[in-house]
Amino acid sequence: MKLWNVFKMELFKNIHDRTNLLLMLTFMLINTIGGLVISDYQNWLRLPSALATLFSFSVFGTMIFLFLYPYQMARVDYKNKVMSLLIASGVSRVQYYFVKVGATLLFSLLSIVLLVIFPLLIILSFHNMQLVFEFFHFYFEIDLATLGIILFGWLSTFSILMTAVIISKGRRFSIFVFLGLFLISSQVAHIFRSLVGSPWWEISNTATFMQHLITMTAMGLIGILVLRRQNL
Repeated sequence: MKLWNVFKMELFKNIHDRTNLLLMLTFMLINTIGGLVISDYQNWLRLPSALATLFSFSVFGTMIFLFLYPYQMARVDYKNKVMSLLIASGVSRVQYYFVKVGATLLFSLLSIVLLVIFPLLIILSFHNMQLVFEFFHFYFEIDLATLGIILFGWLSTFSILMTAVIISKGRRFSIFVFLGLFLISSQVAHIFRSLVGSPWWEISNTATFMQHLITMTAMGLIGILVLRRQNL
């Protein structure tokens, strides 16, 4: 099976995941409507309690969903025994690893756009289109180093998540493996900073960037090595 066909299969599977799509649509609508209503109130306390509760739940649920969505996509092939069938068809485990990472990252980014950025743009445009232009102006005026750190921080966390799912073979306790790996990587970074002991290390964007890059590389290698040796 060609690698491109495997990637298209991943896209098809995620696009037709009705449960997640329904959740995304629900959160997107509530976030948009709730944001529009709240933006018309000068005081949060004046909001009807039911609406305030619903909107608060939606925002909290969105935050949870943005984490659980890639987690669920990463482990679903272990649950459905799809991975073992693909490997049996001749697909390289390393190739499949990168295809899975790419597809999961793509849909994770789309979920952020749909649940956060899209409702925000609708809310801003409802009041004044100028606010939309100011939003994009602010976005493009952000220092590239800051954007890079945010992006690599997200990718670093994602790499830990993928490694945790692979180590646990997608079982439910993989979330605890993720938390353990996250704490270990944080402690290693803290110890390394302490050993360096330089104020430059604490404030340098380059140092933070390198920390995330090392975490991504280490977790990626661990994930690939474990996947290559697993009995699927």
